[in-house]
Parts: sequence; structure tokens; C-alpha cells
Amino acid sequence: MEPLTSSAMIGAVVGYLSKKLKDNQSVNDFLANFTSATVDWIRPLFLKPDNKYEKILEDLAKNPDSPVKQDVVKTAIASHLEDTPADAAQLKAMYEELLAQVGPGAITNTATVTGNNNKVYQGISGSTINDHSVTQSHSGTGDNVAGDKKVYNIDKIDKADFS
Repeated sequence: MEPLTSSAMIGAVVGYLSKKLKDNQSVNDFLANFTSATVDWIRPLFLKPDNKYEKILEDLAKNPDSPVKQDVVKTAIASHLEDTPADAAQLKAMYEELLAQVGPGAITNTATVTGNNNKVYQGISGSTINDHSVTQSHSGTGDNVAGDKKVYNIDKIDKADFS
């Protein structure tokens, strides 16, 4: 199993926050699900001293399904951790509390891939992308289908064969 990265933990926390906002709950509802020691480091990123939302949270609350808005929040957390590496332990504690609440199966990443020659990447950290994709090669003729494979020589087929 690959080691857990801070970007994966940040993604899980932001995904959970987005779900709470989508369910018409507040950031305070989200923060209430964790111990005070776990969230004290992140509260200033989300809330002003008067407990009103910071701009990035206002935007996410308006559109919690937006990948762009979620990425802004993820970047803010990652930037904070870069400036204050000691808070990485608090992120890990928050992530572990989140797993205890929702279970490990509730936190997933989904990729929908269509077309040809696609790659799906995992392990994106800052400007480094670790290529864990699998390259598939197919050879031969016909389609890869279950059952009998039929190969037709198109020059010898009459249009009536397709009706």
C-alpha cells in the first residue's frame, strides 16, 4: 500500500467539508465533528474572527460541487502546511477522526476515462506528478469481446448482410 500523502488527506477533508456544505450545514457544523485541538489550526483559514466565512469558503458554500472551488480550498490548506509544517500532524489527526466517523470506504476518488490513449494519475503533490498509470497495448484484429469473434472481409459483404 502506498504511503498516505498530505494531498490525499487534504482531499478527503475538503471532500467531507464540501459534502457538509452541500447538505446545507455550516462550517461550524463541520468543525464540530472534530476535537478542538484538531481544528484550531484550520479554523483561521475558513473563518474570520467574527465567525463569518472567509472568501474561499463563501465561494465553496455557493457551489460545493465545483472542483475549482474545492481546489482553491485544498491549495489554501496545502499552502498553510508548507508555511507551518508542524500542523501536518493536526491534519493527520483530523483525517483519522474523519475516517473513524465515516469509515474508510466513504472516502474515494473516482476517475471517468473515455477515448483512447488516456492516463489516470494518482500521487499528485505540488508540481510533481507520479505516473502510476497503466499502459495497455492491444494487438490482433477484430474486437475484444466475450464469445466468438467474427472477422469480415468488407469487400465481400453485401449491404443486405447488415439489414
